[in-house]
Amino acid sequence: MLNPTTTSRTILFTDLRHIRCGDLEWFSPSGERLPLIRPPEPQVEACARSGFVSRGVRLVAQTARKTEPLALPKGLGTCGRIMFESGSYRGWRMRASYRPGRDLGAYSQDVPETVEICHAESRDGFEWRETLRCPINVPGQSGFDGFALFVDPKGNPEERYKAVYCARPPEEDRPGLWEKYEQLHPRHRDLRVREDYVYCMYAAVSPDGLHWSAVPQPLMVHISDTDTTVDYDEGLGKFVMLTRLYIQERRWIGRAEADDFHHWGPVERFLWPTLEDPPSTDIYTNGRTDYPGLPQYHLMFPMFYHRFDQRSDVRLFSSEDGLCWNRVPGGPVLIPGEAGEWDSEYLYTIKDLVPLGSDRVGVMCQGTRFPHKYPRWQGVLDAGRTAWAWWPKERLCAVMAEEEGEFFTFPMVPAGRELRLNVRTRRAGMVQVGVVGAPDRAADQCDPIVGDGFALPVHWRGQPSIGAPEGQAVTLHLKLRAAELFAIEWE
Repeated sequence: MLNPTTTSRTILFTDLRHIRCGDLEWFSPSGERLPLIRPPEPQVEACARSGFVSRGVRLVAQTARKTEPLALPKGLGTCGRIMFESGSYRGWRMRASYRPGRDLGAYSQDVPETVEICHAESRDGFEWRETLRCPINVPGQSGFDGFALFVDPKGNPEERYKAVYCARPPEEDRPGLWEKYEQLHPRHRDLRVREDYVYCMYAAVSPDGLHWSAVPQPLMVHISDTDTTVDYDEGLGKFVMLTRLYIQERRWIGRAEADDFHHWGPVERFLWPTLEDPPSTDIYTNGRTDYPGLPQYHLMFPMFYHRFDQRSDVRLFSSEDGLCWNRVPGGPVLIPGEAGEWDSEYLYTIKDLVPLGSDRVGVMCQGTRFPHKYPRWQGVLDAGRTAWAWWPKERLCAVMAEEEGEFFTFPMVPAGRELRLNVRTRRAGMVQVGVVGAPDRAADQCDPIVGDGFALPVHWRGQPSIGAPEGQAVTLHLKLRAAELFAIEWE
């Protein structure tokens, strides 16, 4: 017996959490259901019926579209995060300033003259302005990289915004940090970290995302160049960090947890290239985010780096709980442009996935027409461009039936009395919905739903009500023919 769940108004199909696998049920020739244990004698030729078994459907990730490159304040395209808060878009980056001729970016080993956390805003996501640069006091640190931030829903108001970054610690701190790092079990250690090559994860905190204070002590010894994600996981009641690992000469993704933001556990192996991927493939970035307004749908847009030609593409990963992740079938969701275009060789995404108006969602992406490790003359560095990669709302992933298919949902307590579908069918296709057990609400009694719409209504012979008693859990039966179903909306 399945326990019904109370569902949100919007149901997305980014994984299998809403789709029952079902199983066969066995019946006698006269139609009586036969139990598995101690069936009645004498033995008969049992007949199978499909009990809630799905057929003919599969999940397919949807390819993003790209806007033209944006005109951004210098450096915004390398943001640690883009957030949509209170009707505005906000972006942050870390800026280290060096003596003339000594700026090598993350490769700089000089101690910079100043380090600032820069903030930019936009009303529409397309026209941006830098609003503030806040200096932070980080004496002796160098080699800054991997900047990211998040909003802590549980923290002290003075530390509501938290940022993390990777840097080489002051020279006088390195022996003690190395001695402590050596005490870790080998499986938690990064072979790149050596006595003469120590890097740490550091933090800064802010009450408003504008005025920042550096945290003097490092969070951990770890090298996390390029991409880090930190969030507070409400379900686990812990802080979670996704970070860089470098194993077998490939980039992997690691994961660490903390009950207290200032004290972290070890970095565990989390996501890596499978044996089906080419041996020259890295998982370079994690691109961790949630679907806007629906934090229960955990997503990642990891960038897959291909050493054979130093190009890249972006995949979609999904999770029900933030712990167990799967690559969504359907191939890359973001690929380089055509030859000669601004992103023809290399691209990746910048967190987060945010609403773009009322009918789109998007994530910033940065690309270039040069391979990733192409010699970085100034003209090569200046070629990077930033744009939005976007999807129609709720259409990151579809339940697709190429021909005919069907599936049943898990029991759920309805969040409304009517249903609308975000769906696309071919001209010869259709979708029908049944409410299992409700009178006159079988799938075959549903008026065929045809076309392409974000909120197509479901009717049964003209009646919009689901026909089940208020508060009673229901199982939906969906039949698809040449169709893609993206989401279900309760009203």
